[in-house]
Amino acid sequence: MVFAIIFFGVFMMEMDKSFHVVNWVWSDFIRATIGAALYLITSLICVIGGAGDGARIAGGVFGLLAGILFAYDAYTIFLVLKSTRQHTAASTDDRV
Repeated sequence: MVFAIIFFGVFMMEMDKSFHVVNWVWSDFIRATIGAALYLITSLICVIGGAGDGARIAGGVFGLLAGILFAYDAYTIFLVLKSTRQHTAASTDDRV
C-alpha cells in the first residue's frame, strides 16, 4: 500500500516525465503484481482462519476485493506493456 501511495504521488506530480532513470511502466507493473499477490495471500489466510471472528472475516473479504483490484491494475498495465512492444513483420519480398 505504501508503494501505491508513492507511485500515486510520482504520477500525480508528473515526476515520471522528468526522471528517466527508472522505467516507470515496468516498476508500476511489478508494484501492482506484488500488491495483488500479498493482498490475496493475507486475505485468504484471514478468511480461512477467521472462523467465529466476524471482524477478521470482513477484513479478509475487503482484502480480497483490494487484491482483485490490484490484479486488475496489473492486467491493465500488462496490456500497456504489450501494446508498446509491437513487432513489425519481416519482409518476405525478394525485391530490395
